[in-house]
Amino acid sequence: MTEVKEVEKTKEYSLYQLSDEKLPPNTFIICSDPARAVLYAPYLAGKKLQDSMEKNSSIFSSILAKHVLAGAVREQLCELVFLSGGLYYALNAGFKKEFGFALPQCFIGIQRQRVEGKEGQFRAVAGYGNFESLPDNAHVIIGDTVATGSTLIKGIQLLLDEAENRGISLASITILTLAGSAIGAQKLAKLSKTHILPQHPNCKVYFFACEMLFHLMPDGTDLRFLMPDSVMPDESRQEALSHYGKYLSRNMKCAVFDWGTRCKNPKEHYREFLEYAEGELSGLKLDEKGRSVLLRMKKEAEDALAEFGQKLEEKK
Repeated sequence: MTEVKEVEKTKEYSLYQLSDEKLPPNTFIICSDPARAVLYAPYLAGKKLQDSMEKNSSIFSSILAKHVLAGAVREQLCELVFLSGGLYYALNAGFKKEFGFALPQCFIGIQRQRVEGKEGQFRAVAGYGNFESLPDNAHVIIGDTVATGSTLIKGIQLLLDEAENRGISLASITILTLAGSAIGAQKLAKLSKTHILPQHPNCKVYFFACEMLFHLMPDGTDLRFLMPDSVMPDESRQEALSHYGKYLSRNMKCAVFDWGTRCKNPKEHYREFLEYAEGELSGLKLDEKGRSVLLRMKKEAEDALAEFGQKLEEKK
């Protein structure tokens, strides 16, 4: 049984710590309006999504300053960006706004590939890496969506290899995720025990997830809200029911849909969301709340898709 304990409450967010031997010791849930603005608007893409993620980034930065980076100096900080999904977490924007400081950045070009014949299983393949900004005694910050955890584990393994090759130490590794699964967090806990701490005994590992640890569907991609193995504080449960009602809070296809497509290719994301919404609306399973929600989202996605036909004009 996972213990959920509130550790901080401000005007901007609530922070809860999760205690469970299967999770990293420093696992937290962040509840905030900016996170909900993305999680409960899965059709959102383009500029509106980027603006919302910058607001989340400011909250992430404030929390890190209090709970991870107290006493750290700027030369120790580094963001590790997983291309391309990690780009859209906009962590640098938050640090610039909150502290007037641009994070040095390292990059890994990494993507998931399905394991043939095994549903829901993926391997992560890295084609590019640049760690020239990685300092000694580094506090490494990673923003990414975490489903199976394959991308996250591969990225951290490459980070550990780089640190070993250069003979440098890691002070902390922090993962910030808008949508993270319980399975992904558990894999991070295992990696911490088997690889991170044996190589860097003083390194602290943090996992911050927004609203809850989501249920991962058998396809290894879709993240669902109120399922038996989802882990959350009561306020997150009430938010899910308030926004979605009983049916969609369990059956919304995914909390974030395909994050990469949503960020890189908004037009395609709108099309994919509309296909999903039309399929649900044509069926008989939706309750009244769910039908109302999807009709509104469908209209907003259609309007956003139509904007691609407009001429480019300077903003006055």
